[in-house]
Amino acid sequence: MTGRKGKRDSDGMDVEWSRPDPSKDGMDPDVQFARRAQRLLGMHAARWMRIGIIGLLIVVIYFQMNPVAAQVKTPKTDLDPSGRAESWALTEQWLKDDPLGGDARIVSWDGQERVELADGSDRTVVSVNTLIVDSRKGWWRVRTTMRPDGTMAGWPAAERIEISTATSPNSADTWPDTLASLTPSETLSTAVSKWADAYMGSDSALLTTLMHDPDANASYQAQALGRVSSATIEKAAYLDAGRVDKNGGKSDRAAARVTIVMEAASMDAKQTQFSYDLLLGDPDGTPSILAWGAPGTGAGLTERMNRLPGGTKATDPETATDAGSGTDAGDATDAGASE
Repeated sequence: MTGRKGKRDSDGMDVEWSRPDPSKDGMDPDVQFARRAQRLLGMHAARWMRIGIIGLLIVVIYFQMNPVAAQVKTPKTDLDPSGRAESWALTEQWLKDDPLGGDARIVSWDGQERVELADGSDRTVVSVNTLIVDSRKGWWRVRTTMRPDGTMAGWPAAERIEISTATSPNSADTWPDTLASLTPSETLSTAVSKWADAYMGSDSALLTTLMHDPDANASYQAQALGRVSSATIEKAAYLDAGRVDKNGGKSDRAAARVTIVMEAASMDAKQTQFSYDLLLGDPDGTPSILAWGAPGTGAGLTERMNRLPGGTKATDPETATDAGSGTDAGDATDAGASE
């Protein structure tokens, strides 16, 4: 770049030198560098800003779709709270005087609550323990207040528990969300009777055979309760499970309520009854018993749920040999040979 030519001094430099004119000689290199740097920095800043905004949006969306679980403290459970054993022992001593009638016994401990007692300016936390007691005069809820030193704060308080005197069960209920009621066939009734004989009897091998479990190591435990007088299907319904025929309102899975009547153990004894819900497979074809449980559980039973866990083998008590099962292995084989 050159300026206007003028006089030179003794060293050869222009005496009348002036700054170059950008319009003629172009922009100063320093200015060009500064402006280029500014453009580049501006472009990079904008680029990184866009990347940062996109990253922030991704983080926000992630936490909206995967909210952080609230930190919930797991409550601690004291399996032997202070005052529990003391209340049980002292209540037993109190029951010996027959305050609730003869033959009183504690059936269960039903928890406790903590309250404060005042002794002048001092405060003491005590436990109010609830015990369930059975006696000749009925059932009772007994509350005993225990001090930290193991003594009672007053005598126990008792409250009668009203229990229905009806001995016959109310069997009007049924299972929800079933397809339709099922009329038991003779084949189904026979299969249920064989299961009842084996289950209430003392031959676990027979019961296991009847179950036709595909697991060769499976085992089912007989109850050794005696001989069955009758096993009656009180009600049955097709479940919305397995192979379902919606139009016909049927399926190959059904629930049944069964009442089992046991023979009296002696001349002076009475017959006893049991009720079970059964899960049935192929109720209209070759029926099989897949599971059983308490009344009301029929719709929620799962196949083979009564199998003993972990390959455990059933054992029959020696004292149950006189009870018998009411069936033999040949009947068991016939019951499900075509399953």
